[in-house]
This record gives sequence, structure tokens and C-alpha cells, in this order.
Amino acid sequence: MGDLGDFLELSEDTQGSGASSSGQEETSENEEVFDVNTVIEKTGYGPYQRRVVMVMGVMSMADAAEIWLATIILNDLQCEWDLTSAQKALIPAIVYVFYAFGSIIAGKVADKFGRFPILLISGYLIVISAVASALAPSYNLFITCRAFTGLGIGASYGCSMVYTTEIMPTVKRSWGIMILECFWVFGSMYECIIAYFVMHLEDGWRIQILLTALPCLIMLIMLHFMDESPRYLVINDNEPKAMKVVEKICRVNGKEVPCGKIYCSDERSGGYADVWAAPLTSGSLQISIHFFCNMFLVFGLALLVPDMMYRNYCGMSTDIFDATYVNSEGCTVFTRAEYLFLLGVAVSYSPGMFAGTVAAETIGRRWGFIISIYTGAMFTTLLLICADSIFTYIILFSSSFSYGTYNQVLWIYTPEFYPTYMRATAIGVQNGIGKLGAALGSFLTAFLDDIGVRWTVTSYICIILLACLTACFMEKETKGQALEDQRVDENTRLNRK
Repeated sequence: MGDLGDFLELSEDTQGSGASSSGQEETSENEEVFDVNTVIEKTGYGPYQRRVVMVMGVMSMADAAEIWLATIILNDLQCEWDLTSAQKALIPAIVYVFYAFGSIIAGKVADKFGRFPILLISGYLIVISAVASALAPSYNLFITCRAFTGLGIGASYGCSMVYTTEIMPTVKRSWGIMILECFWVFGSMYECIIAYFVMHLEDGWRIQILLTALPCLIMLIMLHFMDESPRYLVINDNEPKAMKVVEKICRVNGKEVPCGKIYCSDERSGGYADVWAAPLTSGSLQISIHFFCNMFLVFGLALLVPDMMYRNYCGMSTDIFDATYVNSEGCTVFTRAEYLFLLGVAVSYSPGMFAGTVAAETIGRRWGFIISIYTGAMFTTLLLICADSIFTYIILFSSSFSYGTYNQVLWIYTPEFYPTYMRATAIGVQNGIGKLGAALGSFLTAFLDDIGVRWTVTSYICIILLACLTACFMEKETKGQALEDQRVDENTRLNRK
């Protein structure tokens, strides 16, 4: 059967296998029993995993587009509704705060009821709230709709990372995450490109919001052809359905189906307290600090760049952008050249993500953290030196590169650190904490707009110094380790460090 036939077949059996699962046949005494890690390794890496990465990648692209939307439309909204600095700062911040709530709640639900339902529900929520945002006649209604958008993307993004990690064999895990993060960059680029063409039209920001929801709509269509994570099924004692998924993966990848059974457990799903319980307490605290700091820096910088251009910081606007654009409301907004510059900022994260993957796979996760964070600290500090505009642009791109590397290593490491029974819950909590950092970073960047760029950069330096200190005490190296599925005692975890 061709690739398209295999793709349409991906969910055909498992979506409707609930009725047949009760008819499990009794196995013979000499039938081999596999653990789930062995089975995942036997299925290999092939068309099935590539399709998973493609679908989850489109979800990552939708997440990036929604996040960058605030940077693109913020000045237009301030002009149209005559917003104060606080009201302007609230627009990106409200998305990140509700993103945090969505991520934390959805992680627990995904560990209880599965990854697939969360991805489906969150996708519909994003599309519906995006359409409502585009049609909003007032600031208050717009803010409400954006809050629901934040809930949706918060629920979906962490779950897509968990799903991808669980379906990948060990040697391909970090590369799978890198591809998802590359789709995140594509989403950022997509947002800047459509802004170039539509933001100067009448009601351009409304058109921008509608087109921003398009990747999520595509993901929803593709998602109906996917299956539940076999790791989730195994940990929830659903061996017949897990075996159906494994058989399908082997068939699509051209591998021999393992002859035997998958060892299952009825391990209860993890709770929020488990994230902080021993032996995970120290590691979870370190990951929380890294998520908070990384997203404070990444999303704060996305708003800082246009602010630096508007304030002509170090001659940034006059040296490169020698024209302004006044819209139909009489407000000065981004020129097309400035949209192209934002596109360059978005692209600058991509080399960092590749570098993060290479670092994680060669020198390990621990040293990947240390090198990326300390180089980021150096470049961020150099932003205080106002030499000339070219120097400042180079430092901005270098900072984006370092933050991209830092972000990539963090997303590779975190799903590997937690066992399957609580992985989605833990990722949801940590991603939620990260988005609280993003909310604070974006709010401070917009709020300190009236004080000056140097104060904003100083706040970034304080945050990244905290990350530098935390990186020195990283608890566990996960490079080349099989994923844990059940509870692990303190001694076992210490032996794996």
C-alpha cells in the first residue's frame, strides 16, 4: 500500500478497537513478554514516526504563530482602541497566563485520559477562539477571546512534545524534538510573511488573526488519522490496543511485528504532588527555574526588538529603516522592511535549535545547558553597550541563537527526565511555569517601554544570571538513556546519573 494509504490507515484499527480489546486471547506459557522500551526500539524509525512528527510539527507551528501574533498586531491595536501602556502590556500577558493554566490542567488530564483527546479538544478551542478574536468589536471582548486561545495552545503544545517523545526510539528522540522546534520557527516565519502582505490592508490585524489560525485547522484534519501513544496505553493496562498500535507502526515502517505480549501495568496516573515528590524534587525545581528563565527571555526578546526599533535605540531605525508607515487611523506602525527584520529574528532561532540538538547528542544535556546559557548571558549583557546599530543587530541575533539553543536542550531533557505515568502532568506544570515567565517578560518589556530599553535589558540580565547559577547544579544526565515508565526509587535513579 502507498504512503497515502498507510497514512489514512494509521488510526483505522486503533480508533475502533475498543470493542475488540475485550476479546483478548489467553497466551501460552512460553510466549515472550516485552517491555515497552524494547517494543518501541523494535519498531524502529520510519514513515510512521515521520508522520507523527509532521502532524505534531504543524501543531507546534500553530503555537508559534499564535505567540508571535501579539508582536505583529500590538501597535495596531493600541492605535485602534487608544490603549494605555498597561492595556497594551496585558494583551500578550493574558495569553501567556491562560497558556500556563491550560498547560497545567491539560497535562494532568492527558495522563488520565490520553494524549489524543487533549490534542483534539485544544485544536478546536484555538480555532474557535481565534475566529472570535478576529471579530471582536471591543478591547474587553478581544482580551477574553485571547484568553481562551491561550488555554488552547497551552493544552496542545506540551502534549505534542510528550506524544513525539514517547513514539520515538532512543537514538531519534532529540532529533524528533528538533524537528518540532523547527516547525515552531516555521510558524514564526509564517506569521511575519503574512503580516508583510496583509497588515497594511484595512482591518489587516483581523485578517492576520484569521490566517494565524490556519495551521491549527490543518492540524485538526490531520489529527483524525493518528493513534494514541502506545506508552500511555501500556502504562494504563490496555495491552490489546497498545499491541494494535505497535502492529500498525511495524507494518507502516516495514518491520517484523514482535511475537509476544507487551508487559502492562495498572499504574495510576501521576498527580501534581508527584512532580515535586522524591526523588524528583531537586530536578523538578531546577527544570522549573529553567523554563521560567528561558521563556521570559525568548518571549520578552520578541517584544523588545520592535521596541528598540521604535525608540531608535543605538540608531537602529534611522540607520536601516529610513521610512515610516502611517495607517488609515493616522498611526505609525511597522513598515514592510520591519516585518522582514522580524522574519530574520524568527529565523535566527533555527540555527540555535540545530546547535542545541547537536550539543545534546554529543557533549550531553548538562554541558548543552551550561554552554548555551552562559553564551546567552554574555550576549545579553553586551546589549547595554550602545556602539552602533550594526553591532546591536549582531548581538540581538546572537542572543536569539543562544536562547534557541537553550530552549532546544531544555525540551529534549525535560520529557526524558520524567516517567510515562506522570510525563504529561509534569510537562504541563513546567510549561505552565515557563509561560508565567513569558507573561512576566512580555509584560515588563511592554510596561517598561516608558522608562527605557536599558532597564528592560537589565531585567533580562538578572533572569539569565539565575539560569546560569541553576545550570551548574543539573541533577541527571539523560543522554542515551531509555525512558522510564513507572515509579523509580531513589537508588535506581541515582545509579542512572
